[in-house]
Amino acid sequence: MKRRNFSIAVFFMVLSIVFVLSCSKNDNKNEEIKTSTSENPKNLPSSGGKTLEMILVIPDEIYKGELKDSIGVYFMKACEGLSQPEPLFDVVQMNPNAFFKSEMFQKHRNVFIIDFKSTNKENTIFQKIDYKSYPQAYFQIIANNRDSLYSLITKYSPSIIHQFYDNEHRRVAAAFRNYENIEIAKKLKTTFKFSLAFSKEYLISIFEDDFAWFRKDFKVNKEQKTLNIMVYKTPFLGNGMFNEEKIIELRNKISKANIPGPTRGSYMGSEGRFPYYRKTISLNGKPAVETRGLWRLYNDFMGGPFVNYCFLDEKNNQFVMIDCFLYAPNQTKRDELMQLESIVYSLKLD
Repeated sequence: MKRRNFSIAVFFMVLSIVFVLSCSKNDNKNEEIKTSTSENPKNLPSSGGKTLEMILVIPDEIYKGELKDSIGVYFMKACEGLSQPEPLFDVVQMNPNAFFKSEMFQKHRNVFIIDFKSTNKENTIFQKIDYKSYPQAYFQIIANNRDSLYSLITKYSPSIIHQFYDNEHRRVAAAFRNYENIEIAKKLKTTFKFSLAFSKEYLISIFEDDFAWFRKDFKVNKEQKTLNIMVYKTPFLGNGMFNEEKIIELRNKISKANIPGPTRGSYMGSEGRFPYYRKTISLNGKPAVETRGLWRLYNDFMGGPFVNYCFLDEKNNQFVMIDCFLYAPNQTKRDELMQLESIVYSLKLD
């Protein structure tokens, strides 16, 4: 135990030094949008685009004023759970002529087309999933009046956002399958009865019967970034374990016991002075509670965002917590947090 605490303390001490120095993210006509998480059955080429980048195909003369603001409200709002605002998507607007002449842009991962003309005969939405590349989603809204256009954007934006995020998760999973850390996968399956797709860049910091900690350290423009995932299991004691207060209480208990900081008495915990964001999601069909917020190192000066997932493994009667937390002082964090989320979304139960 002393050796483990020493190694963790050294890890945080290195990060503390970095922190001090650095201080001076088929056509289907739909009444109900359907999403896809399948692998690449058509053997399509890989889609392009940066993480959480979206191509918006709309003429310059239309993309202005109230319509531009409406797009921004849904697709460029601030991500939840970050201390510094970062947009949900980086929106790249293109004129239709330029887009449809470019094979490269037509293979982009996330495409949203708005066809707004008074001569259009209908007001509807179409989708194409994994159309010219994998993973990929095309969404096209056709409208002939502003009320119908805004109504369609309002109604379907949540589903479009969900599919675009699903594309990001599938992209990471596909990339990691070719570069998977087999050791982590086997150890998780044996001890925790499920697997997650980690790349070989992730190392095992701690692995015990009920707790594991994995991390990836790297630098961007000489600035340190550290991606972390904690995994914890405990016997299921009832649905009260899914209460927000209980989840945060358990997260704090686990992190305090396992992730001490570099100075005496310092440890990681949740930052209670900022709001938590909570929702129910599906991890490959498994219902789970997602909680977002900020973490901090108590009695020291480090922090960052976290996203926490809790679910019930009925087969093994165990409550499982998977917690992703990121350290990247004075840097963007959205894209790295997405990578961590994608690992969790690769969950496969025995």
